[in-house]
Amino acid sequence: MTINHLSFSVRVPGTDTILLTATSSFDKLQPENLALLDLEGRLLEGEINPTNAEIVHMHAIVYRQRPETGAVVHTHSTYATSFALASRSLGCSYEALVRADMTDGVPLAHYGPRGSKESVTNIADALEGTRKTKAVLLENHGVLAFGADPAAAARANLIVEEAAQMVIFAEVLGGAKLISPEMLKATVGRRDDFARAGTQRAK
Repeated sequence: MTINHLSFSVRVPGTDTILLTATSSFDKLQPENLALLDLEGRLLEGEINPTNAEIVHMHAIVYRQRPETGAVVHTHSTYATSFALASRSLGCSYEALVRADMTDGVPLAHYGPRGSKESVTNIADALEGTRKTKAVLLENHGVLAFGADPAAAARANLIVEEAAQMVIFAEVLGGAKLISPEMLKATVGRRDDFARAGTQRAK
Protein backbone atom coordinates (compact mmCIF):
# COMPACT_ATOMS: atom_id res chain seq x y z
CA MET A 1 0.00 0.00 0.00
CA THR A 2 1.30 3.44 -0.91
CA ILE A 3 0.69 6.13 1.70
CA ASN A 4 1.55 9.70 0.73
CA HIS A 5 0.47 11.34 3.97
CA LEU A 6 -0.16 10.03 7.46
CA SER A 7 -1.37 11.44 10.74
CA PHE A 8 -2.14 9.42 13.84
CA SER A 9 -3.87 10.22 17.12
CA VAL A 10 -4.50 8.19 20.27
CA ARG A 11 -6.77 8.82 23.23
CA VAL A 12 -4.97 9.23 26.55
CA PRO A 13 -6.59 6.38 28.55
CA GLY A 14 -9.37 7.49 30.88
CA THR A 15 -9.41 11.08 29.61
CA ASP A 16 -11.00 13.27 26.97
CA THR A 17 -7.60 14.19 25.55
CA ILE A 18 -5.64 12.90 22.60
CA LEU A 19 -2.04 12.79 21.49
CA LEU A 20 -1.64 13.78 17.83
CA THR A 21 1.43 13.51 15.67
CA ALA A 22 2.52 17.13 15.33
CA THR A 23 4.45 16.61 12.09
CA SER A 24 3.60 14.89 8.80
CA SER A 25 6.62 12.56 8.92
CA PHE A 26 7.08 9.53 11.16
CA ASP A 27 10.82 9.33 10.47
CA LYS A 28 12.62 9.60 13.81
CA LEU A 29 9.38 10.45 15.63
CA GLN A 30 10.17 11.62 19.17
CA PRO A 31 7.96 12.47 22.20
CA GLU A 32 8.42 16.17 21.46
CA ASN A 33 6.74 15.56 18.07
CA LEU A 34 3.43 14.79 19.84
CA ALA A 35 0.84 17.40 20.77
CA LEU A 36 -1.73 16.99 23.55
CA LEU A 37 -5.21 18.31 22.69
CA ASP A 38 -8.69 18.09 24.11
CA LEU A 39 -11.66 16.82 22.09
CA GLU A 40 -12.61 20.38 21.15
CA GLY A 41 -9.26 20.71 19.39
CA ARG A 42 -7.60 23.00 21.94
CA LEU A 43 -3.82 22.59 22.23
CA LEU A 44 -2.92 21.74 25.84
CA GLU A 45 0.76 20.79 25.59
CA GLY A 46 3.46 20.79 22.95
CA GLU A 47 3.34 22.38 19.52
CA ILE A 48 1.88 21.47 16.16
CA ASN A 49 2.84 22.51 12.65
CA PRO A 50 0.35 24.38 10.43
CA THR A 51 -0.34 21.39 8.16
CA ASN A 52 -1.33 19.11 11.02
CA ALA A 53 -3.13 21.88 12.90
CA GLU A 54 -5.58 21.93 9.99
CA ILE A 55 -6.68 18.32 10.58
CA VAL A 56 -7.07 18.41 14.39
CA HIS A 57 -10.87 18.68 14.23
CA MET A 58 -11.08 15.83 11.68
CA HIS A 59 -9.57 13.55 14.34
CA ALA A 60 -11.47 15.06 17.28
CA ILE A 61 -14.91 14.60 15.73
CA VAL A 62 -14.39 10.84 15.51
CA TYR A 63 -13.67 10.61 19.24
CA ARG A 64 -16.73 12.73 20.01
CA GLN A 65 -19.03 10.74 17.72
CA ARG A 66 -17.62 7.35 18.71
CA PRO A 67 -16.61 7.49 22.39
CA GLU A 68 -15.28 3.92 22.25
CA THR A 69 -12.56 5.03 19.84
CA GLY A 70 -9.00 4.79 21.10
CA ALA A 71 -7.08 5.80 17.97
CA VAL A 72 -7.60 7.49 14.60
CA VAL A 73 -5.42 7.37 11.51
CA HIS A 74 -5.68 9.65 8.48
CA THR A 75 -4.09 8.63 5.17
CA HIS A 76 -4.18 9.33 1.47
CA SER A 77 -3.81 5.65 0.60
CA THR A 78 -4.06 5.13 -3.15
CA TYR A 79 -7.06 2.87 -3.74
CA ALA A 80 -9.35 4.10 -0.97
CA THR A 81 -8.59 7.70 -1.91
CA SER A 82 -9.51 6.82 -5.50
CA PHE A 83 -13.04 6.08 -4.23
CA ALA A 84 -13.02 9.42 -2.39
CA LEU A 85 -11.97 11.25 -5.58
CA ALA A 86 -14.75 9.51 -7.50
CA SER A 87 -17.28 10.53 -4.79
CA ARG A 88 -18.11 6.87 -4.16
CA SER A 89 -18.70 5.10 -0.88
CA LEU A 90 -17.35 1.57 -0.49
CA GLY A 91 -20.00 -1.14 -0.12
CA CYS A 92 -19.51 -4.32 1.87
CA SER A 93 -18.52 -6.83 -0.80
CA TYR A 94 -15.32 -8.11 0.87
CA GLU A 95 -15.49 -10.52 3.81
CA ALA A 96 -12.63 -8.81 5.66
CA LEU A 97 -14.84 -5.72 6.04
CA VAL A 98 -17.47 -7.87 7.73
CA ARG A 99 -14.98 -9.45 10.10
CA ALA A 100 -13.69 -5.97 10.99
CA ASP A 101 -17.20 -4.81 11.98
CA MET A 102 -17.71 -2.74 8.84
CA THR A 103 -20.90 -4.41 7.65
CA ASP A 104 -22.29 -1.04 6.54
CA GLY A 105 -19.25 -0.55 4.32
CA VAL A 106 -17.34 2.74 4.29
CA PRO A 107 -19.39 5.94 3.88
CA LEU A 108 -18.43 9.05 1.96
CA ALA A 109 -18.15 12.36 3.80
CA HIS A 110 -18.85 15.15 1.32
CA TYR A 111 -16.13 17.64 0.58
CA GLY A 112 -15.25 20.68 2.62
CA PRO A 113 -11.86 22.41 2.76
CA ARG A 114 -9.34 20.45 4.80
CA GLY A 115 -10.35 20.47 8.48
CA SER A 116 -12.98 23.18 8.00
CA LYS A 117 -16.23 23.34 9.95
CA GLU A 118 -18.01 22.11 6.82
CA SER A 119 -15.72 19.12 6.41
CA VAL A 120 -16.04 18.17 10.09
CA THR A 121 -19.84 18.40 9.93
CA ASN A 122 -19.80 16.17 6.87
CA ILE A 123 -17.65 13.60 8.69
CA ALA A 124 -20.07 13.66 11.64
CA ASP A 125 -23.02 13.14 9.28
CA ALA A 126 -21.31 10.19 7.58
CA LEU A 127 -20.57 8.56 10.94
CA GLU A 128 -24.09 9.15 12.20
CA GLY A 129 -25.61 7.60 9.10
CA THR A 130 -23.34 4.55 9.05
CA ARG A 131 -23.06 3.03 12.51
CA LYS A 132 -21.35 -0.24 11.58
CA THR A 133 -18.10 1.05 10.15
CA LYS A 134 -14.56 1.86 11.24
CA ALA A 135 -13.67 4.32 8.49
CA VAL A 136 -14.87 7.27 6.45
CA LEU A 137 -13.86 8.30 2.94
CA LEU A 138 -13.21 12.04 2.68
CA GLU A 139 -14.43 13.28 -0.69
CA ASN A 140 -11.60 14.71 -2.83
CA HIS A 141 -9.17 14.16 0.03
CA GLY A 142 -8.42 10.80 1.66
CA VAL A 143 -9.44 8.40 4.42
CA LEU A 144 -10.06 8.38 8.18
CA ALA A 145 -9.96 5.02 9.96
CA PHE A 146 -10.37 4.33 13.65
CA GLY A 147 -10.40 1.57 16.24
CA ALA A 148 -10.13 0.68 19.90
CA ASP A 149 -6.36 1.14 19.87
CA PRO A 150 -3.61 2.14 17.41
CA ALA A 151 -3.21 -1.39 16.04
CA ALA A 152 -6.97 -1.67 15.40
CA ALA A 153 -7.06 1.72 13.65
CA ALA A 154 -4.11 0.78 11.44
CA ARG A 155 -5.74 -2.58 10.67
CA ALA A 156 -9.01 -0.88 9.70
CA ASN A 157 -7.12 1.41 7.35
CA LEU A 158 -5.34 -1.53 5.73
CA ILE A 159 -8.58 -3.49 5.28
CA VAL A 160 -10.31 -0.49 3.67
CA GLU A 161 -7.39 0.01 1.29
CA GLU A 162 -7.34 -3.70 0.41
CA ALA A 163 -11.11 -3.75 -0.16
CA ALA A 164 -10.96 -0.66 -2.36
CA GLN A 165 -8.19 -2.18 -4.47
CA MET A 166 -10.12 -5.40 -4.98
CA VAL A 167 -13.34 -3.59 -5.87
CA ILE A 168 -11.49 -1.52 -8.47
CA PHE A 169 -10.00 -4.71 -9.97
CA ALA A 170 -13.42 -6.39 -9.90
CA GLU A 171 -14.82 -3.65 -12.15
CA VAL A 172 -13.25 -5.34 -15.19
CA LEU A 173 -15.18 -8.53 -14.34
CA GLY A 174 -18.55 -6.85 -14.05
CA GLY A 175 -18.20 -5.27 -10.62
CA ALA A 176 -18.03 -6.45 -7.02
CA LYS A 177 -21.20 -8.00 -5.58
CA LEU A 178 -22.41 -6.89 -2.17
CA ILE A 179 -22.78 -9.52 0.53
CA SER A 180 -26.47 -10.04 1.34
CA PRO A 181 -27.82 -8.96 4.76
CA GLU A 182 -28.44 -12.61 5.65
CA MET A 183 -24.86 -13.58 4.88
CA LEU A 184 -23.49 -10.55 6.72
CA LYS A 185 -25.30 -11.76 9.84
CA ALA A 186 -24.14 -15.34 9.31
CA THR A 187 -20.52 -14.27 8.85
CA VAL A 188 -20.49 -12.17 12.01
CA GLY A 189 -22.15 -15.02 13.92
CA ARG A 190 -19.57 -17.56 12.77
CA ARG A 191 -16.71 -15.23 13.68
CA ASP A 192 -18.16 -14.67 17.15
CA ASP A 193 -18.82 -18.37 17.75
CA PHE A 194 -15.19 -19.23 17.10
CA ALA A 195 -13.98 -16.27 19.17
CA ARG A 196 -16.05 -17.46 22.14
CA ALA A 197 -14.67 -20.99 21.80
CA GLY A 198 -11.15 -19.63 22.22
CA THR A 199 -7.88 -21.14 21.14
CA GLN A 200 -8.03 -24.83 20.26
CA ARG A 201 -5.24 -27.05 21.52
CA ALA A 202 -4.54 -30.68 20.72
CA LYS A 203 -4.96 -33.05 23.65
